[in-house]
Amino acid sequence: MNTKYTSTFVGCALMMLAVVACAQQAAPPAAGDEVVARIGDEVITASELESMVGPSLVKLRQDIYNTTVGELNAQIFERLVTEKATAEGLTREEYLAKNVDGKMTEPDEGEIVKVMSMYRTRLAQDDAQAREQVVQALQQQQQAKLIEAMRDELFAEAGVVILLQPPRAVVAITEGTPSRGPASAPIVLVEYTDYQCPYCSRAQPTIAAVMERYDGQIRHVFKNLPLPMHQQAQLAGEAALCAQDQDKFWEFHDWLFANQRTMNRESMIAEAGELGMNADLFTACISDGTYQERVDADMKEARGFGITGTPGFMINGRVLTGAQPLEAFETIIDEELTLKGIDIPPKKQPEAAETSEEAATE
Repeated sequence: MNTKYTSTFVGCALMMLAVVACAQQAAPPAAGDEVVARIGDEVITASELESMVGPSLVKLRQDIYNTTVGELNAQIFERLVTEKATAEGLTREEYLAKNVDGKMTEPDEGEIVKVMSMYRTRLAQDDAQAREQVVQALQQQQQAKLIEAMRDELFAEAGVVILLQPPRAVVAITEGTPSRGPASAPIVLVEYTDYQCPYCSRAQPTIAAVMERYDGQIRHVFKNLPLPMHQQAQLAGEAALCAQDQDKFWEFHDWLFANQRTMNRESMIAEAGELGMNADLFTACISDGTYQERVDADMKEARGFGITGTPGFMINGRVLTGAQPLEAFETIIDEELTLKGIDIPPKKQPEAAETSEEAATE
């Protein structure tokens, strides 16, 4: 944590609260509400401070939680592996070799060819070296899945329950905010995105897979976070909301992502007509900047949660940033369903393994 930055930020928040406190007589603090500062006869309580700085610390708190839970899981796993190995008269390394390395298989030739084709420009120029890179990546992926399966089995057998609660933020969903899925769904996935961001485009198939697996259990809420370097992103966000006025939001949303490199005002108007919208109403909507304030409010909200790059997501108030793999979404959603006592739907079996990429944002 950047202590200097945090101290400065909290200091500014205290100064702002002090101004409010000096302007009017503060009510006595509620029972149990800790007093964190005094200004003469006035006080600043923990709940007041949280209302000021809490939203801006959401991502930081989520990072701390993820690190803490990750280390906790690792320590529990090590303990359980050691206990199992000792019970079988093996060392830890021998136990892992038996239950992980011993179950490894050679990658399927079809998988190797497919992955080489998908990522050829990122691999070594020499075909033999490129093939070796792919084989190693697939083996590492297989090993990680075997370890994950072992961990799940050991945790279930030992009855492991992680009691730490994840940090959450309240995300306002006002009337007119584009969404799909039941309004009463137990999972709410809020997406902050930029129509010209390539990583946002890459995330769309993953979101579609999430919506398919958790059909009926998830609501997808769409919000805008246009970045300054993308000249058409602000207009695209406003135009999509104009399309929503004519019940064509998701169709226009899909077209924008499919044409993110070439779209402009003229092509947006033309597409409105192609989709059966009233082009005159659509043109007037974007010309008048009808939804500029709405898009600006989305941007302010995202940044208030510490989401400054795209894509960014909030899953039941929990931050997830970057073009993450499907598993990252599933992990959080499955945890949320479990906390609510709801059965987790089965995973769809992938057609072929893919090499993982580091999540990226713009």
